[in-house]
Amino acid sequence: MKTVLIGASSEIAKALTNISDRDFIELSRNNGTFDLAGDLSELDALDGINGLVYFPGTINLKPFNMLKDNDFQNDLEINYLGAVRVLRKLLPKLKDAEGASVVFISTVAASLGLSFHASISPAKAALEALCRSLAAEYVGAKICFNTVAPSLTNTPMANNLLRTDRLVEASKERNPMKTVGSPKQIAKTIDFLLSAHENWMTGQVIPVDGGMVNLK
Repeated sequence: MKTVLIGASSEIAKALTNISDRDFIELSRNNGTFDLAGDLSELDALDGINGLVYFPGTINLKPFNMLKDNDFQNDLEINYLGAVRVLRKLLPKLKDAEGASVVFISTVAASLGLSFHASISPAKAALEALCRSLAAEYVGAKICFNTVAPSLTNTPMANNLLRTDRLVEASKERNPMKTVGSPKQIAKTIDFLLSAHENWMTGQVIPVDGGMVNLK
């Protein structure tokens, strides 16, 4: 059985393939192998899958009065509606597997009020709500749905937030554990959640954030 990685070019996805001994089907966005805005026909031929990780995301940080309709729509399209479309294609295949697992990637900003997150936070919060709803709906089908919610992680997507040593140190100082996350740290939790059925977990949002959400 194989696990499908949507957005496999992300640094967290690459870290997952490095630390895990699972068999992966890697689909990268907009590079000729997978187009999230297309008809997703690439998914029709997939068989023998028991896992799915949805990596596509955005970091669109602007003051509310500078956000346009397109900003909100784009964040919803990539972070939430894309996941919905992928699931519509793959859920029948996952239902045929024993102990299938789906993992989403959210952010601490979905539950922690942060300035300039008025577009991305609601999109990720919608993804978390989708996770809980589907976990309840498909519990009888033995598909587990869980979400990882990282704090700031050192990936290319976060380059603008970590572009200088001063910004890196400021980000560390804001974190209870005084660190910025690494792709490997997030990947370890994803790998654990891909065994959610045997670990008796579904419908959970797991903060991997150095204590950002719960500690002051």
